[in-house]
Amino acid sequence: MSDIHVETTAETGYDTRSTIDDHEVDVDAGGPSAPSPVEMLVAAYTSCFLASFRAAAKRNGVRDPGRIDVDADAWRDDDDRLDAISFAVSVEADLDDATEIVADAREECHVDASLKQSVRADVTVEDDAF
Repeated sequence: MSDIHVETTAETGYDTRSTIDDHEVDVDAGGPSAPSPVEMLVAAYTSCFLASFRAAAKRNGVRDPGRIDVDADAWRDDDDRLDAISFAVSVEADLDDATEIVADAREECHVDASLKQSVRADVTVEDDAF
């Protein structure tokens, strides 16, 4: 049995609806009605990185990181594939060593690990941001 099961349906065209457990996600591979598959990949990467950053901050002695925002910009190559991504992380807490937290977060983030060989990720952190 698989670890992840997704059912995806397209009635017509390129608009799809995927069901993952009890969650439904709309994706539009050919138009503006929903995020594209690559945009969804960037959103998944950003969400995973944010959760991993919070956990890494706590492991590195930050009792309560507070609010964390991740602003992501992504670039596609000539074949329209994800080529690079940049995360600008804003954290409410004052951090002693953001570099160590970023390294730990990248180690923990499963999406980062899955894409590490093919996508370059640059991360900047602004602490005490809110």
